[in-house]
Parts: sequence; structure tokens; C-alpha cells
Amino acid sequence: MKWKPDWTDIAENLLIGLLAVAAAAIFIVFCVCVWKDVTTERTIIMRDGSQSYACSISDISQTPYDCKPIEDTK
Repeated sequence: MKWKPDWTDIAENLLIGLLAVAAAAIFIVFCVCVWKDVTTERTIIMRDGSQSYACSISDISQTPYDCKPIEDTK
């Protein structure tokens, strides 16, 4: 008796493998993006007249972003 491959099982296994690889790739890209922001981000203080702002900068882009006013404590 000659063995015949079951193409539906083969296709199902390939699809499961492809989905597992795609999920792993998405997870790795997400982790790298989060790691980049965490490891390269620094906080600086900027002044505009009498108001001070805490801003974030990164090694990749020196443009300040996410600036928030600093409140005086009394």
C-alpha cells in the first residue's frame, strides 16, 4: 500500500507554524520599540520666562516632546 500525504493536515500545520512565527515577530517588534523609548529617553528642564517645563528628549531625536509645566511647591 502506497502512502498518500494528507494535504489538509499539512496545510493546517503550516498555517499554525506561520501564525506562531508572525506572533513572535510582532512581539519582538513591540519589545524593541518599547526598549528604544525606555533606554534612550531623558528628561530636561526648559525655561520660558518665569515658567519651567519638564520635557523629554531621546538620543535619536533631540527635539523636546511631551513638555509639562512644573508647578511651584509652597
